[in-house]
Amino acid sequence: MTVKLVEGERGRASKMGVALEDGAASEAALEELRTRLECGLVEQRATKTALARRAGLGRTAVSEAFNRAASVPSARIVGALGQALQLNVPELLTLRNVAAGTQRAALERGSAVPSAGIGIPISHCDPHDLEVHPAIDVDLVGGSDSTVRRRRLPQYVRRRHDQGLDDVVEAAVSGRSGMAVLVGESSTGKTRACWEAIQPLASLGWELWHPLGPTRAEALLKDLQHVEPRTVVWLNEAQHYFGSSRETAERIAASFRALLANRRLGPVLVLGTLWNEYATTYTALPVAARKDPYPQVRELLAGRLIMVPERFNAIALQDAQSLADRGDLQLSHALRCQKAGRITQYLAGAPALLDQYKMASPPVRALIQCVMDARRFGIDSNVPAYFLARAVEDYLTDGEYAALGEGWLTESLREAGKSVHGNLALLTSTRLRKESLPEGEGARGSVRLADSLEQFGRVDRSPYCPPQSFWAAACEFLESPDTLVKLAEAALDRHRIYWARRLSDRVVELEGDASSLSELASVWADIDPVRAEFLFLESAKLGSGSSMGSMGYRCEEKGDLEDAKEWYHRGAEFSDGFSSCELGRIYFESGDLELSERFYRRALELGDTESLGGLARVLIDRGGDLDEALSLLQRAICTTVRQSARISMLGMERDADLNRLGVAPWFSRGQSTGWVQQIEEMGDAGDCGRFLEVVTAAAKEGDSYGLRCLYYLLGSSEGDAAEKLLESAALKGESFAVIQLGRRLGERGDLRRAEFLYRKSLSSGREYSLVPLADLMQRVQKFEEAESLYWRAIDAGLFYAARQLSELKEGRGDREGAERVALLAADAGHSAAVHSLSKLRIQRGKVEGLWPHGLNPDGTPASGM
Repeated sequence: MTVKLVEGERGRASKMGVALEDGAASEAALEELRTRLECGLVEQRATKTALARRAGLGRTAVSEAFNRAASVPSARIVGALGQALQLNVPELLTLRNVAAGTQRAALERGSAVPSAGIGIPISHCDPHDLEVHPAIDVDLVGGSDSTVRRRRLPQYVRRRHDQGLDDVVEAAVSGRSGMAVLVGESSTGKTRACWEAIQPLASLGWELWHPLGPTRAEALLKDLQHVEPRTVVWLNEAQHYFGSSRETAERIAASFRALLANRRLGPVLVLGTLWNEYATTYTALPVAARKDPYPQVRELLAGRLIMVPERFNAIALQDAQSLADRGDLQLSHALRCQKAGRITQYLAGAPALLDQYKMASPPVRALIQCVMDARRFGIDSNVPAYFLARAVEDYLTDGEYAALGEGWLTESLREAGKSVHGNLALLTSTRLRKESLPEGEGARGSVRLADSLEQFGRVDRSPYCPPQSFWAAACEFLESPDTLVKLAEAALDRHRIYWARRLSDRVVELEGDASSLSELASVWADIDPVRAEFLFLESAKLGSGSSMGSMGYRCEEKGDLEDAKEWYHRGAEFSDGFSSCELGRIYFESGDLELSERFYRRALELGDTESLGGLARVLIDRGGDLDEALSLLQRAICTTVRQSARISMLGMERDADLNRLGVAPWFSRGQSTGWVQQIEEMGDAGDCGRFLEVVTAAAKEGDSYGLRCLYYLLGSSEGDAAEKLLESAALKGESFAVIQLGRRLGERGDLRRAEFLYRKSLSSGREYSLVPLADLMQRVQKFEEAESLYWRAIDAGLFYAARQLSELKEGRGDREGAERVALLAADAGHSAAVHSLSKLRIQRGKVEGLWPHGLNPDGTPASGM
């Protein structure tokens, strides 16, 4: 096998006098590389220890780079050493790539020479190890008694999203690093598409790195710096990397952005997959006056998401049929049995798994429901079996529990592990082993829920709160602070305040890190400020910049500005963007524009988008670069609607020359498409004709962002224009316009028009109109109809309607009914109705006895619960 080098590297290496014949190339290039490093060290008159400090590397890494018996150093190490020694870095990297390329060729031949990177050749990878779903098995012979089964994938059917992947891969082949994340529901073919896309790279000597353990996020942060050029970083189920904690997610995203932007370390290809709900969470625009949760992740994913449809379209179905006609029995079977083009889901066995779950025995069904709850509340995909042994008990009725035989748990796990179509199961167990637990029999190891069932459970189980045994098992057995924080938040959302406190205490007992304590403090901020402040303080002691910023915010709320500034300064020193932004605001208000600009710029560098408007205002007041101010305001409007409105109002107060700054002519066309359309500048702050024209045209294509932006811009100064805009959009059924217009009509007493608007929207199948229509019916004292509408809204999943319904029942004397509604919503994760009802009763002096679930009205335990 000949050495695989790109033509540019071969030419540059030849000019440097490096031999290019197989083994000689590696030896000559590596010798030349180390000679140059040694000469540079002598010329700089530096020790290796000093060089390590200067290059930002470990002492061992530097020693290995100079050690002629060691393997080829990574590109990152070579680049850092070259910069520190003031050498020609591109030439050093060329020498390093020649040596590393030959080593990879030797590895493919089975040589004992180790790879310089952390990946393995793509040609050595198994798609199932990379989490491509095994496909259904079919009878390849025809007789039930003579079935031949093989572990194989069906032939691949290309669809529209594959072209987007191909473009990213081709760019990587040409030397440009890139990233693509496929977004879609479970079992839609996302991972298989990534696998097919990288096959051309296998013949070019590319490698693949799949960071897995001890957790995926830890593995990624630990070794990302060691990624070599021509490596595919495999981020299947990317929520495992971005969902561990917000601070960890931000570190991972920032590291990837730096890697992809560094041309010296490329080309590198990053491929990932995400479910729709996670993609929505990570890319959601920030809400004004709240901390931006995922600024780095959102920037990383911007323009890199590729949507994967749930169903095959007509063309894909034709292509699949052609492959089936040519002998692909798996596709043939799926085409005969599938429903509505859901080929990939059927191939992955999802329908059969769902049927098996619905027909399962009570113990098995209880186990599945317990694991579903564990996954939707953030417990790792490998759910510990010893946790299940305790958690599952209350999922069974008294009769079902009494009927259990000896060894029921092991037997139930074994039944749940039976395969469907030969290779998929409800639960996949690892190291299943019978053993004694503190209170009964269980299993050592862990179980994993089938992906399609996990997604089904997130919807099917959403109205239910786990029983007491679930929370007790979590407090007793789980030891991950991040997981316990998520569970504490879920308990609070469901008004299980006692368990939320128990889980929080467990985090403190386990000495959670700064990130987990900060997350936990945020959970308690509105419920128990004293507990929250204690947790923020503990987190700040451990070096959390965000907690320092939160401490500053709390001090400022109490009126202690000096302490607030001290905390903000400490937070800024620990790279907290919120703290820097708040310092920018404080110094602006005190008139120190120079310091204000410095801190706003620092906040912007740290990804705090709230600083955009503040920095623009400083530039305007200082008479600075107005073009930069315009650019900042444009970015601000694309980032958050409410912030853009606030900034634009500021601009409208100024002279004509600055009006163009206030009406920053940009808006985002929405989350899914990600493009930004420029609109002609307005000569006058009140002349919104062109803006209205473009927004209206965009609204026809489903874009509501521009509509919202314009409405907030016009809301206080151009009431008639805003209402006309809402009327036009409401006729097209735009939900935002219907709600806002109905509210305006109601505020001025035009109830008949408001009712007509809501009923017309509802008749078109738009269920979001149920709640405002019910509010209107309650206002005109049509209580029975209002109650019916609220119930319809709750049945449709609009659980926020429970608050109004609970208050309605309470006001009409149905206290028991009010409690039932409030607790129903709390079980589904919406505790606002419980808190509202509690406050209402306290205010009216109607509190009697214990609150439901053994809690007092303020959520404290009433007895030894």
